[in-house]
Amino acid sequence: MILEFHEHFRLPAAAVYAYFETPADWARLFGLAGTTEDRGDGWYAVDLKNFPFPLVAKNTEQEPDRFVRWIFRGFWRGRGEVRFEETADGVTVTGFEEIAVRPLFFLSPLVERWVLERGFRAVWQIGWHRLRKMEAKGLPGDEPGDPRLNSLPGADSIPAPD
Repeated sequence: MILEFHEHFRLPAAAVYAYFETPADWARLFGLAGTTEDRGDGWYAVDLKNFPFPLVAKNTEQEPDRFVRWIFRGFWRGRGEVRFEETADGVTVTGFEEIAVRPLFFLSPLVERWVLERGFRAVWQIGWHRLRKMEAKGLPGDEPGDPRLNSLPGADSIPAPD
């Protein structure tokens, strides 16, 4: 399954990039269930809501405030990328996530389409919703070095999308 996205936020690129610096940071953006486990050498196990196995991921390449690339291993296989393009009024985030269930081989596309795709799209929508809520509140601040750049106010009160 391949998920593609193109989103714009009236936030500084650094504020959005902060949620992709490592897979451990994804939990702050997506509100993922459980804990994030550091497995060494840049690999993190990230628990997912309503999924039986953690997402084991590692960033393979990144340039602060410009782009991040990652790969998956274990139960899940695949890769992903986000790019941050600064605009006059914020940042445009484009990218993709390509993910499959390793043990299902040729059955994986069917299971992905019928069972998993909706859940993975919902996870991304939670993240976009949280960034829009920050945007609406005028957070984080526009001033460089604003301590709110690495926080996510009200994250626990954001409902999951339908």
